[in-house]
Formats: sequence, structure tokens, C-alpha cells
Amino acid sequence: MSMPKNIKRMMATTALLALPLTAMAATPWYVGITAGSGNLSGFSHPLDVTVFGGYNIPAHLGRGTLAVEAGYDHLGTFNENGLPAGESASLTMHALEASAVYSWPITHAFRVYGRAGLAAWHASATANVTSGGVTYSASDSGSGVDPLLGVGVSYAVMPNLAIRGEFRTITSTSGGSIDLFDAGAVFSF
Repeated sequence: MSMPKNIKRMMATTALLALPLTAMAATPWYVGITAGSGNLSGFSHPLDVTVFGGYNIPAHLGRGTLAVEAGYDHLGTFNENGLPAGESASLTMHALEASAVYSWPITHAFRVYGRAGLAAWHASATANVTSGGVTYSASDSGSGVDPLLGVGVSYAVMPNLAIRGEFRTITSTSGGSIDLFDAGAVFSF
């Protein structure tokens, strides 16, 4: 018994339309953007935004996969809390990040992952004090390279589009850390 022509045509059209999605899902490259809140002890919690790109290494390690990822992070402007009236201090930070990301599948669409890498950061600080109607200002800047660690989850809403939630921390070798809580999207191509 043969299938009617319309059903054969619909199946062929569906298969042809699915090819680009399958090809996109099988490619190792991806880009993404996340946004969230940064936390630096004693300062406000500014919005941070990260744009990144990565490459999934084709070899599987156990059940998981390994990727390398690099990105630019605008960590935000942190304003110091609890200063007396007439005083203000702020710290603006940016970072370039590179890390290895190992992810484990929980289901076909849901994954958990961990990351380890380095963040090369640059910070600019300003302080203002007003006394007797006169404002005194000072500024300074610094940079460094510190360890970057993180954990997160991702969920594939389509073959080439996933959403992710993540906690990252940049831990200074001289003490202190910047903790980032982000959510965003990842597009594979």
C-alpha cells in the first residue's frame, strides 16, 4: 500500500525544513548574552552585562562535554553604601574572561555546568567629599588578573537556543570577591 502524494510531500517538506535546525544544533560554536546583579561587599548591587562566545570541543568526556568560552563583562558601577552626608565613592569595573566550561546532561534539554578560568579586570574609582561648601575629588584606577569560578544551569528551548542561569565569582588573590548572579540566552550556530 502506498502513501498518498500529499502525505509524501508534507513529510519531504518537513524533513527539508528540519535540516537547518539539525545542522545548527550540531555545530560547536555559540554566542550569548547575560545580565544580572553584581555583589561587592559594602557596595550597591549594580546591573552587570556579559557578552560571550564559545566553542564546544567535539570529544565527549564521560557523560559531559567540554567547551572553551571567552567574554567581555561590564561589571557595573558599585556605589559605596553607608557614607556620611556629603561623601560618595564609586567603583566602575570591566573584565575580559576566559574559562573552560564542563557540562553534564540531566535530560535531553536540561544541563548543569561548572566553569573555571581567569578574569582580567580593570577598575576605576572616584571619591567625593563636600565640606564647608567645597567639594574635594579623588580618582584612581587599577587592573589585575584573578581566578574565575562558576556554576549554572541551561535549558534548550529550541535546538539552537538555550536559556541559562549562572553564579560566577571573581576572587581576588589579595582578598575579597565580586559575585555575579546572571540569566541570559545562548544561540548556537
